[in-house]
Amino acid sequence: MLIKFKFVLVLMGILLAGSCSDNDKDFPTTTAELQVKVNDTLLIASRDTAPVEGGRDVSVEPKHGKVFIDAFTIKYLADTGYMGEDFIEITNKGSIGDGNYFTTSVEQYSLKISE
Repeated sequence: MLIKFKFVLVLMGILLAGSCSDNDKDFPTTTAELQVKVNDTLLIASRDTAPVEGGRDVSVEPKHGKVFIDAFTIKYLADTGYMGEDFIEITNKGSIGDGNYFTTSVEQYSLKISE
């Protein structure tokens, strides 16, 4: 019985290792539709801690506003008086400590600005 258990563990380890990829396109993508009032700032995301090594980049800038991003928050402010739709994409990056960054996830936000 113990031999079968060890065999299953080894097999699971091989399968999990085989599912890892060196490809930079194997990462989760999160999408959300959000609403914000005209001339208000929208707090899109917030976290309590920042990664030791890594960061966030705006990979698709909004066409009708600005994104303010730091290690802890993502905020969006539409252009003054603008009503309509906008879109932003945030790419999260990490590293194993060697200074070579890789994409860990992507966040896509569709924004609707209204009264």
